[in-house]
Amino acid sequence: FDSNKNRKNPLFCLMFFKIINRRYIRIRVVQFVYSNLILADDSVKNMLEFRNSISNSLDLLYCSIDLIKEIRNHFISIQTKNKSFEIIVENSYFIFYSNLKIPKGKRGLTINWELNYNYIDDIKKRFFESEIFLKNISNEKESDKDDLNFFISFFSEIVCNSEILYEFIQDQNITWTDDIPIINSYIIAISNEIDTKIKSSFKIPDINDYKEEIVFGEKLISQVFKNNNELKSFLDGRIPNWDTKRIAQIDLAIIISAIAELIYFPLIPVKVSINEYIEISKEYSSPKSSVFINGVLDKIIKDLTEDGTISKSGRGLIT
Repeated sequence: FDSNKNRKNPLFCLMFFKIINRRYIRIRVVQFVYSNLILADDSVKNMLEFRNSISNSLDLLYCSIDLIKEIRNHFISIQTKNKSFEIIVENSYFIFYSNLKIPKGKRGLTINWELNYNYIDDIKKRFFESEIFLKNISNEKESDKDDLNFFISFFSEIVCNSEILYEFIQDQNITWTDDIPIINSYIIAISNEIDTKIKSSFKIPDINDYKEEIVFGEKLISQVFKNNNELKSFLDGRIPNWDTKRIAQIDLAIIISAIAELIYFPLIPVKVSINEYIEISKEYSSPKSSVFINGVLDKIIKDLTEDGTISKSGRGLIT
Protein backbone atom coordinates (compact mmCIF):
# COMPACT_ATOMS: atom_id res chain seq x y z
CA PHE A 1 0.00 0.00 0.00
CA ASP A 2 1.00 3.62 -0.40
CA SER A 3 1.68 4.96 3.11
CA ASN A 4 1.72 8.59 1.94
CA LYS A 5 -1.66 8.16 0.28
CA ASN A 6 -3.19 6.76 3.45
CA ARG A 7 -1.41 9.02 5.93
CA LYS A 8 -4.36 11.38 6.34
CA ASN A 9 -7.00 8.68 6.45
CA PRO A 10 -8.48 8.63 10.00
CA LEU A 11 -9.09 4.88 9.75
CA PHE A 12 -5.63 4.09 8.40
CA CYS A 13 -3.98 3.38 11.73
CA LEU A 14 -6.85 1.24 12.91
CA MET A 15 -6.84 -0.83 9.72
CA PHE A 16 -3.15 -1.49 9.30
CA PHE A 17 -1.75 -1.43 12.82
CA LYS A 18 -3.89 -3.90 14.72
CA ILE A 19 -2.65 -4.84 18.15
CA ILE A 20 -4.81 -7.95 18.14
CA ASN A 21 -4.34 -9.89 14.91
CA ARG A 22 -4.41 -13.56 13.95
CA ARG A 23 -0.77 -14.10 14.99
CA TYR A 24 -1.48 -12.60 18.40
CA ILE A 25 -4.57 -14.81 18.80
CA ARG A 26 -2.67 -17.96 17.79
CA ILE A 27 0.02 -17.21 20.37
CA ARG A 28 -2.61 -16.73 23.06
CA VAL A 29 -4.29 -20.03 22.13
CA VAL A 30 -0.98 -21.90 22.27
CA GLN A 31 -0.27 -20.40 25.70
CA PHE A 32 -3.62 -21.52 27.07
CA VAL A 33 -3.31 -24.99 25.50
CA TYR A 34 0.13 -25.26 27.10
CA SER A 35 -1.33 -24.19 30.45
CA ASN A 36 -4.01 -26.86 30.13
CA LEU A 37 -1.43 -29.55 29.33
CA ILE A 38 0.73 -28.62 32.32
CA LEU A 39 -1.84 -27.70 34.95
CA ALA A 40 -4.89 -29.57 33.65
CA ASP A 41 -6.93 -26.43 34.15
CA ASP A 42 -10.67 -26.25 33.63
CA SER A 43 -11.33 -25.43 29.95
CA VAL A 44 -14.17 -23.06 30.95
CA LYS A 45 -11.76 -21.20 33.21
CA ASN A 46 -9.20 -21.07 30.40
CA MET A 47 -11.76 -19.66 27.97
CA LEU A 48 -12.67 -16.88 30.41
CA GLU A 49 -8.99 -16.09 31.00
CA PHE A 50 -8.44 -16.07 27.24
CA ARG A 51 -11.10 -13.39 26.80
CA ASN A 52 -9.74 -11.39 29.73
CA SER A 53 -6.22 -11.53 28.29
CA ILE A 54 -7.42 -9.73 25.15
CA SER A 55 -8.85 -6.88 27.24
CA ASN A 56 -5.67 -6.80 29.31
CA SER A 57 -3.58 -6.12 26.19
CA LEU A 58 -5.65 -3.04 25.43
CA ASP A 59 -5.33 -1.95 29.05
CA LEU A 60 -1.55 -1.95 28.61
CA LEU A 61 -1.93 0.37 25.61
CA TYR A 62 -4.09 2.73 27.67
CA CYS A 63 -1.55 2.66 30.52
CA SER A 64 1.26 3.41 28.06
CA ILE A 65 -0.63 6.44 26.74
CA ASP A 66 -1.13 7.56 30.35
CA LEU A 67 2.62 7.18 30.89
CA ILE A 68 3.43 9.43 27.91
CA LYS A 69 0.99 12.01 29.29
CA GLU A 70 2.55 11.82 32.77
CA ILE A 71 6.08 12.17 31.40
CA ARG A 72 5.09 15.44 29.72
CA ASN A 73 3.31 16.63 32.87
CA HIS A 74 6.44 15.95 34.91
CA PHE A 75 8.67 17.98 32.60
CA ILE A 76 6.13 20.81 32.71
CA SER A 77 6.34 20.77 36.51
CA ILE A 78 10.15 20.96 36.67
CA GLN A 79 10.88 23.51 33.96
CA THR A 80 11.76 27.08 34.93
CA LYS A 81 12.55 30.30 33.13
CA ASN A 82 16.18 29.29 33.04
CA LYS A 83 15.63 25.61 32.35
CA SER A 84 13.21 24.85 29.55
CA PHE A 85 12.15 21.42 28.31
CA GLU A 86 10.23 22.55 25.26
CA ILE A 87 11.61 19.57 23.34
CA ILE A 88 9.15 17.47 25.37
CA VAL A 89 6.59 19.95 26.68
CA GLU A 90 5.92 21.52 23.27
CA ASN A 91 6.50 18.38 21.25
CA SER A 92 3.43 17.85 19.06
CA TYR A 93 3.44 14.08 19.63
CA PHE A 94 3.64 14.32 23.41
CA ILE A 95 0.82 16.86 23.24
CA PHE A 96 -1.24 14.64 20.91
CA TYR A 97 -1.05 11.63 23.23
CA SER A 98 -1.62 13.83 26.29
CA ASN A 99 -4.89 15.08 24.82
CA LEU A 100 -6.29 11.62 24.09
CA LYS A 101 -9.26 10.75 26.26
CA ILE A 102 -9.71 7.09 27.15
CA PRO A 103 -13.30 6.41 28.28
CA LYS A 104 -13.40 4.83 31.73
CA GLY A 105 -15.80 2.17 30.45
CA LYS A 106 -13.10 0.79 28.17
CA ARG A 107 -10.63 0.17 30.96
CA GLY A 108 -9.95 -2.73 33.26
CA LEU A 109 -6.44 -2.63 34.69
CA THR A 110 -4.96 0.82 35.34
CA ILE A 111 -1.67 2.19 36.65
CA ASN A 112 -1.56 5.36 38.70
CA TRP A 113 1.70 6.87 37.46
CA GLU A 114 1.52 9.70 40.03
CA LEU A 115 1.77 7.09 42.78
CA ASN A 116 4.56 5.31 40.89
CA TYR A 117 6.62 8.43 40.34
CA ASN A 118 9.96 6.58 40.65
CA TYR A 119 9.54 5.13 37.16
CA ILE A 120 9.01 8.60 35.69
CA ASP A 121 12.03 9.78 37.65
CA ASP A 122 14.13 6.94 36.23
CA ILE A 123 13.08 7.91 32.70
CA LYS A 124 14.04 11.55 33.41
CA LYS A 125 17.48 10.58 34.77
CA ARG A 126 18.18 8.28 31.84
CA PHE A 127 17.11 11.03 29.44
CA PHE A 128 19.49 13.56 31.04
CA GLU A 129 22.35 11.06 30.71
CA SER A 130 21.57 10.17 27.10
CA GLU A 131 22.93 11.34 23.78
CA ILE A 132 19.36 12.23 22.84
CA PHE A 133 19.37 14.93 25.50
CA LEU A 134 22.75 16.34 24.47
CA LYS A 135 21.82 16.26 20.82
CA ASN A 136 18.37 17.86 21.08
CA ILE A 137 18.13 20.09 24.14
CA SER A 138 19.73 23.16 22.53
CA ASN A 139 18.54 22.63 18.95
CA GLU A 140 15.70 24.65 17.51
CA LYS A 141 12.86 22.68 15.98
CA GLU A 142 12.80 23.21 12.24
CA SER A 143 9.78 21.06 11.29
CA ASP A 144 7.18 18.61 12.58
CA LYS A 145 9.53 15.87 11.39
CA ASP A 146 11.94 16.93 14.13
CA ASP A 147 9.15 16.40 16.70
CA LEU A 148 8.49 12.92 15.34
CA ASN A 149 12.16 11.94 15.28
CA PHE A 150 12.65 13.11 18.85
CA PHE A 151 9.50 11.38 20.11
CA ILE A 152 10.42 8.07 18.46
CA SER A 153 13.97 8.26 19.81
CA PHE A 154 12.80 9.17 23.31
CA PHE A 155 10.13 6.48 23.43
CA SER A 156 12.16 3.66 21.87
CA GLU A 157 15.53 4.37 23.53
CA ILE A 158 14.57 5.87 26.89
CA VAL A 159 11.11 4.58 27.80
CA CYS A 160 11.25 1.13 26.18
CA ASN A 161 14.76 0.44 27.52
CA SER A 162 13.97 1.19 31.16
CA GLU A 163 14.61 -2.10 32.94
CA ILE A 164 12.85 -1.15 36.16
CA LEU A 165 9.80 0.02 34.19
CA TYR A 166 9.78 -3.25 32.24
CA GLU A 167 9.92 -5.30 35.45
CA PHE A 168 7.21 -3.17 37.07
CA ILE A 169 4.84 -3.64 34.11
CA GLN A 170 5.52 -7.39 34.08
CA ASP A 171 4.54 -7.56 37.77
CA GLN A 172 1.18 -5.88 37.13
CA ASN A 173 -0.20 -8.66 34.94
CA ILE A 174 1.25 -11.98 33.80
CA THR A 175 0.02 -11.61 30.19
CA TRP A 176 1.71 -8.21 29.83
CA THR A 177 5.13 -9.87 29.50
CA ASP A 178 4.34 -10.81 25.91
CA ASP A 179 2.32 -7.65 25.29
CA ILE A 180 5.05 -5.11 26.11
CA PRO A 181 6.96 -5.34 22.77
CA ILE A 182 3.66 -5.48 20.86
CA ILE A 183 2.33 -2.29 22.47
CA ASN A 184 5.67 -0.49 22.12
CA SER A 185 5.84 -1.37 18.42
CA TYR A 186 2.23 -0.29 17.99
CA ILE A 187 2.87 3.16 19.50
CA ILE A 188 5.93 3.68 17.30
CA ALA A 189 4.01 2.53 14.20
CA ILE A 190 1.01 4.80 14.73
CA SER A 191 3.25 7.73 15.63
CA ASN A 192 4.78 7.45 12.18
CA GLU A 193 1.31 7.67 10.61
CA ILE A 194 -0.80 10.08 12.66
CA ASP A 195 -1.26 13.74 11.82
CA THR A 196 -0.88 15.51 15.16
CA LYS A 197 -2.98 18.41 13.88
CA ILE A 198 -5.97 16.11 13.32
CA LYS A 199 -7.30 14.47 16.47
CA SER A 200 -9.30 11.93 14.46
CA SER A 201 -6.14 10.62 12.77
CA PHE A 202 -6.01 8.06 15.58
CA LYS A 203 -8.94 6.17 17.04
CA ILE A 204 -8.26 4.62 20.42
CA PRO A 205 -8.97 0.91 19.87
CA ASP A 206 -11.29 -1.04 22.11
CA ILE A 207 -12.36 -4.66 22.39
CA ASN A 208 -15.20 -4.22 19.88
CA ASP A 209 -12.69 -3.48 17.12
CA TYR A 210 -11.45 -7.06 17.31
CA LYS A 211 -14.63 -9.12 17.26
CA GLU A 212 -13.58 -11.28 14.30
CA GLU A 213 -10.18 -12.06 15.81
CA ILE A 214 -11.73 -12.93 19.18
CA VAL A 215 -14.34 -15.21 17.58
CA PHE A 216 -11.53 -16.95 15.69
CA GLY A 217 -9.58 -17.45 18.92
CA GLU A 218 -12.58 -18.69 20.90
CA LYS A 219 -13.49 -21.19 18.20
CA LEU A 220 -9.90 -22.42 17.92
CA ILE A 221 -9.36 -22.85 21.66
CA SER A 222 -12.79 -24.51 21.98
CA GLN A 223 -11.96 -27.03 19.25
CA VAL A 224 -8.62 -27.83 20.87
CA PHE A 225 -10.14 -28.50 24.29
CA LYS A 226 -13.16 -30.37 22.92
CA ASN A 227 -11.13 -32.64 20.64
CA ASN A 228 -7.90 -32.81 22.62
CA ASN A 229 -7.55 -36.60 22.70
CA GLU A 230 -8.40 -36.99 19.02
CA LEU A 231 -5.93 -34.27 18.05
CA LYS A 232 -3.20 -36.03 20.04
CA SER A 233 -4.05 -39.32 18.34
CA PHE A 234 -3.05 -37.86 14.97
CA LEU A 235 0.54 -37.90 16.26
CA ASP A 236 0.55 -41.68 16.77
CA GLY A 237 2.96 -43.34 14.36
CA ARG A 238 3.93 -40.02 12.79
CA ILE A 239 6.76 -39.06 15.14
CA PRO A 240 9.92 -41.05 14.33
CA ASN A 241 11.52 -42.55 17.46
CA TRP A 242 9.24 -40.52 19.73
CA ASP A 243 5.95 -40.77 21.55
CA THR A 244 3.70 -37.92 22.68
CA LYS A 245 4.88 -38.22 26.29
CA ARG A 246 8.44 -37.36 25.25
CA ILE A 247 7.56 -34.23 23.26
CA ALA A 248 8.23 -30.92 24.99
CA GLN A 249 4.91 -29.62 26.27
CA ILE A 250 5.19 -26.30 24.44
CA ASP A 251 5.92 -28.15 21.16
CA LEU A 252 2.90 -30.38 21.78
CA ALA A 253 0.72 -27.31 22.41
CA ILE A 254 1.90 -25.76 19.14
CA ILE A 255 1.33 -28.95 17.13
CA ILE A 256 -2.14 -29.60 18.60
CA SER A 257 -3.23 -26.01 17.98
CA ALA A 258 -1.94 -26.19 14.40
CA ILE A 259 -3.75 -29.48 13.69
CA ALA A 260 -6.99 -28.04 15.09
CA GLU A 261 -6.71 -25.01 12.80
CA LEU A 262 -5.88 -27.18 9.79
CA ILE A 263 -8.92 -29.42 10.36
CA TYR A 264 -11.61 -27.06 11.67
CA PHE A 265 -10.90 -23.90 9.65
CA PRO A 266 -11.40 -24.86 6.00
CA LEU A 267 -11.06 -21.28 4.72
CA ILE A 268 -7.53 -20.82 6.07
CA PRO A 269 -4.89 -22.09 3.60
CA VAL A 270 -2.62 -24.89 4.82
CA LYS A 271 0.48 -22.83 4.02
CA VAL A 272 -0.73 -19.93 6.16
CA SER A 273 -1.35 -22.16 9.18
CA ILE A 274 1.99 -23.95 8.83
CA ASN A 275 3.97 -20.70 8.50
CA GLU A 276 2.22 -19.12 11.48
CA TYR A 277 2.90 -21.99 13.87
CA ILE A 278 6.49 -22.43 12.69
CA GLU A 279 7.10 -18.73 13.45
CA ILE A 280 5.49 -19.15 16.88
CA SER A 281 7.76 -22.14 17.58
CA LYS A 282 10.85 -20.08 16.69
CA GLU A 283 9.86 -17.48 19.26
CA TYR A 284 8.57 -19.63 22.09
CA SER A 285 10.37 -22.97 21.86
CA SER A 286 13.90 -24.30 21.44
CA PRO A 287 16.01 -23.52 18.34
CA LYS A 288 15.56 -27.03 16.90
CA SER A 289 11.81 -27.22 17.59
CA SER A 290 10.73 -25.42 14.42
CA VAL A 291 12.42 -28.09 12.27
CA PHE A 292 10.85 -30.88 14.33
CA ILE A 293 7.37 -29.30 14.29
CA ASN A 294 7.59 -28.59 10.56
CA GLY A 295 8.46 -32.22 9.85
CA VAL A 296 5.66 -33.57 12.03
CA LEU A 297 3.04 -31.23 10.56
CA ASP A 298 4.14 -31.99 6.97
CA LYS A 299 3.56 -35.71 7.59
CA ILE A 300 0.21 -35.12 9.30
CA ILE A 301 -1.00 -32.75 6.57
CA LYS A 302 -0.11 -35.23 3.84
CA ASP A 303 -1.93 -38.12 5.55
CA LEU A 304 -4.99 -36.15 6.70
CA THR A 305 -5.41 -34.47 3.31
CA GLU A 306 -5.34 -37.84 1.57
CA ASP A 307 -8.03 -39.28 3.84
CA GLY A 308 -10.16 -36.12 3.66
CA THR A 309 -9.80 -35.07 7.31
CA ILE A 310 -8.17 -31.83 6.14
CA SER A 311 -10.22 -30.25 3.38
CA LYS A 312 -9.86 -26.66 2.24
CA SER A 313 -12.62 -24.93 0.30
CA GLY A 314 -13.85 -21.55 -0.88
CA ARG A 315 -12.44 -18.90 -3.16
CA GLY A 316 -11.90 -16.29 -0.48
CA LEU A 317 -9.47 -18.22 1.70
CA ILE A 318 -8.58 -16.06 4.68
CA THR A 319 -5.50 -15.65 6.86
